[in-house]
Amino acid sequence: MSYQFELALRQYIAAFDGTNNNISSAEFRSRFDNLYHKDFTFRPKDGKIMGKDGFTAVKSKDPLTREEVYEKEARKLASGTKVTLIHFRKIGLDCVDIKLGLANGEEESTIRVVTTITAKQAVVSREIDESPESNHFFPKKLVEAKCESAVYKWKEFGQYQTNM
Repeated sequence: MSYQFELALRQYIAAFDGTNNNISSAEFRSRFDNLYHKDFTFRPKDGKIMGKDGFTAVKSKDPLTREEVYEKEARKLASGTKVTLIHFRKIGLDCVDIKLGLANGEEESTIRVVTTITAKQAVVSREIDESPESNHFFPKKLVEAKCESAVYKWKEFGQYQTNM
């Protein structure tokens, strides 16, 4: 199952080659639909806010719906963002760890997500914070996201007649 998802991901990433005029909007939408499940949600990493007392507070961001993710990705495509796949690792039952490099002009960044796959499509993606401040908790966050994926899959069992 993760093999078909990886192929769909690589086709989707191929659209982000740094130019914004190599793919039609209908073709981009088709690749997006092949990659993301109709019930897809994206959970961005938590924001950090420095308080007046000098302590850092964590503020949870709201999850993004499938359509919000599509609009965000379409803006990236239109602005000429180049995306490269840094790694794709299977870390559990229908759960993959993906790291992408994003480049737009002089600005470069990376994003790391743990994605749960169902029906050969991404159904839940959780962004992992790799900042130096959170390095102490990085393994915990990765394991937490992996366990969250296992819980999601456990809930999925028994919903369909083909599951045992």
